[in-house]
Amino acid sequence: MATDSINIEHIARVEGHGSLYVTTENGELVDVKMSVDEGARLFEAFLVGREYTEVPEMACRICAICSASHRVVSTKAVEKAMGIEVSKQDDDLRRLLVWGEYIESHILHALYLALPDYIGHESVISAAADFPDVVKIALKLKKLGNDMQILPGGREVHQVTPMVGGFSIYPSHQALEAIRDRVQNARADLQTCVDVWAGLDEIPFERQTEFVGLRRDDEYALVDGDLASLGGMRTPVEDYREYIKERIPPYSFAKAGELDGKGFFVGALARMNINRDLLSPFAKKVVDQLGIELPNYNIFLNNAAQLVETAQVFDMAEDTIDSLLKSDLEWHEPETAPKAGKGTHITEAPRGSLVHSYEFDSDGLLKKADIITPTAMNYTNLEEDVRAFYPQIKNGSRDEIMLNLNRLIRAYDPCISCSCHLAEIE
Repeated sequence: MATDSINIEHIARVEGHGSLYVTTENGELVDVKMSVDEGARLFEAFLVGREYTEVPEMACRICAICSASHRVVSTKAVEKAMGIEVSKQDDDLRRLLVWGEYIESHILHALYLALPDYIGHESVISAAADFPDVVKIALKLKKLGNDMQILPGGREVHQVTPMVGGFSIYPSHQALEAIRDRVQNARADLQTCVDVWAGLDEIPFERQTEFVGLRRDDEYALVDGDLASLGGMRTPVEDYREYIKERIPPYSFAKAGELDGKGFFVGALARMNINRDLLSPFAKKVVDQLGIELPNYNIFLNNAAQLVETAQVFDMAEDTIDSLLKSDLEWHEPETAPKAGKGTHITEAPRGSLVHSYEFDSDGLLKKADIITPTAMNYTNLEEDVRAFYPQIKNGSRDEIMLNLNRLIRAYDPCISCSCHLAEIE
């Protein structure tokens, strides 16, 4: 038998360091291994023993791209454990923080990291010569997302003003009105990006898989909701361990998610499939223009789904700002006190469902933490997609095969560093 290996030692244009190893015999695929090469970060362990007020401060540093989502989900899990309720004003500010992260992160991935694959460029830098307007718009939109995070969060990365029970400082009405104007003015820029994407050719690939994400009946669920699947599962987030399991690949520093013994997908395409009836007017327009039929099982459309969600967040951001403008935005002392308790929350980071689950002792010190990131959840599904996709591309040249495998991985928008929380490896 002729055995061959197609190894991608460094997956480009993704966050973190990972490799893909594909083994074939006589041209037929026999093994797929997605290796997360970064060392274990042990971010659950370093939270143990910390006071409840410190936990979100540290947890948001797990990721520099999704720090807002880590901050919000961690804070909500702590507040559930401590029995703390916050005002609608504070909840709206957290939502605005997440909306900014969505704009920044989705634009970063769709237009900086994924777009070059569609237009024959190695990077956005070389693409700037052929698509200068799109690259300039991408920079402008990313800055909008960053500034939207700074407004309630104090800075765009590892936010400092959100706290258990509230915020340490509140934005002014004038600043909120200014960011609202920028969102309205940026609609035309986002539409230009959608117009460009509508002219691109998608890779035809479909595999029936399970999609998982949050679900609410009153809005497109991104911050709160039940844990749901396209296949009909719906349960309180506290029951996540009854469904989501993790295995330990012996060749990787990351755990791998499974549902009913198989892979599942979390992310923009999953959310869009599950919440398709709750898309906003702008998002529906983008879906129609891109010709996306829902539900959809082509994982490559996760890139386009991020543009749909950016339009969704534009609409949600305006509604959130309108709500905040009716608030007094006056600072108040958060009412908190330590106690023993358990708290679990799931929010939707841009890359998918993000779990933070905590247990505290009577002094408010963390006894146990369980954190599952989107990339860890998607791990098994990615390997399954490679197995299903390879027969479709195996007759291409070696360079073509490697390019298409890279494109498949990038479509997942993996945050590889965040997935490295394995305590031991055999």
